[in-house]
Amino acid sequence: MRHTRETKIVPAQETGRHTSAEAHREFDTHEAAVQCYTEARRRLLNINEWDLYAGVASATFQLTDPQGNPVYREPELGDLIRINIPGPGSRAGDGYDWVCIEAYLETIDAARDDNTFGFRVRPASNPKSEDTAPAHFYSEESTSTFLIQRAGNKVTGAEKGRNEIPNMDADRWTDRARNSAIAFGASLGMAIPQWKALMDGILDTDSADAQNSDN
Repeated sequence: MRHTRETKIVPAQETGRHTSAEAHREFDTHEAAVQCYTEARRRLLNINEWDLYAGVASATFQLTDPQGNPVYREPELGDLIRINIPGPGSRAGDGYDWVCIEAYLETIDAARDDNTFGFRVRPASNPKSEDTAPAHFYSEESTSTFLIQRAGNKVTGAEKGRNEIPNMDADRWTDRARNSAIAFGASLGMAIPQWKALMDGILDTDSADAQNSDN
């Protein structure tokens, strides 16, 4: 597994399907846009609370160290995310789907008044198991990249899926059937509203301002 800092973080689309879910906010002032970007970047790194940002019926996310132990800090390269999606869980993943954080990107372009931050994940094996096959409904060729960008007074949050292929290498036929069904649903666009809801929630920084004013 590659763990790198990269200048181009979204892989080329070479096989399978690709998806993209985006949310946008525009502000009247530069200061407001910068504040939104800063808070959205913090929220993107707060993986354990993604379900709170995404709202009802979201999957739940737990950041873990490479050994699968839950951690409560900003993610690091090589960390894992344990995902509990609604519906039957993966037997190979002890009920969860697992991904590894393999790369991140942060750029500041003062001349263009543009900031970008993000990281990429890839299906990973269950760290609590001796099985080295991915414990995820997608194969190891697949990636998801999560990005926050500010261009002038506009802030964008995005999830970009690339090379999405169902994981049919699982040992159990029940996992193969599950993976195929979930991947098929995602291919019909069922995952896009969930990722968009997450990005909408991450960019909804006015709610954070309201909470701070109450404290």
